[in-house]
Amino acid sequence: MSSMMYSQYRHIRFDRRGRILTVTMDNPPLNTVSRALHDELSTVFADVARDDEADVVVLTGAGGAFSAGVDLPKLLEATDDKAMRTALLSRAPHIVHSLLGLHKPVIARVNGHAMGLGATLALLCDVVIAADTARIADSHVAVGLAAGDGGALIWPHLIGFARARHYLLTGDPISAGEAEAIGLIYKAVPAERLDETVDAYADRLANGAAMAIQATKQSINMELCRQAIASAEAQIGLEGYTMASDDHREAIIAFIEKRKPVFTGR
Repeated sequence: MSSMMYSQYRHIRFDRRGRILTVTMDNPPLNTVSRALHDELSTVFADVARDDEADVVVLTGAGGAFSAGVDLPKLLEATDDKAMRTALLSRAPHIVHSLLGLHKPVIARVNGHAMGLGATLALLCDVVIAADTARIADSHVAVGLAAGDGGALIWPHLIGFARARHYLLTGDPISAGEAEAIGLIYKAVPAERLDETVDAYADRLANGAAMAIQATKQSINMELCRQAIASAEAQIGLEGYTMASDDHREAIIAFIEKRKPVFTGR
């Protein structure tokens, strides 16, 4: 598959190094997931699956952030626009299904903070290597939303229900070092060593037995894929239910006004 096949993407960059394809979210300054980037994320992993020139994928963010999650001011538009909200929610399961179902191993290069959907994208990858300066949080509840974009699926699988419940119910951030210690991610490294560590890991996979590695990845993810197919739409539905809440609107307005939100439970 020629790189020209990626020409329709405007907020994702593609770079090749041998059989390694780096997919970079590029929406400065924090790679927030705008509607356009959200749409592209819903198709990109299906396109990568058909890319015959790539055996290993690296997912990262441009600049100093992995992804700060959904663009909150723009999300206010979706709160008020039923058609836009429906479009966003209908595409969201495709992101989860296509990333988990991609047969090629995906390394998350977490170069900076990964929040909300950004955290979900990183944690759905097969190997997460993060700069020790990065922080990870599923911050949905902090903005009045249910963690329905895949977070409620992947966090318990990685760190167990007891810890996952804490982080999902509070939205508390976790440092990359602590994330490694509890098994949320594979490794945290000094920021200046992130590139060499990710490159070395990607090279190791690219120089390995591609068919065996990809088949093993598929085998590992088989149960996750089954659960995602069974629950992703329902979990997204719960997120959509909270998207219409007063608390969600208050959280976005408070963010714009740079103040603490006052939640009422409605």
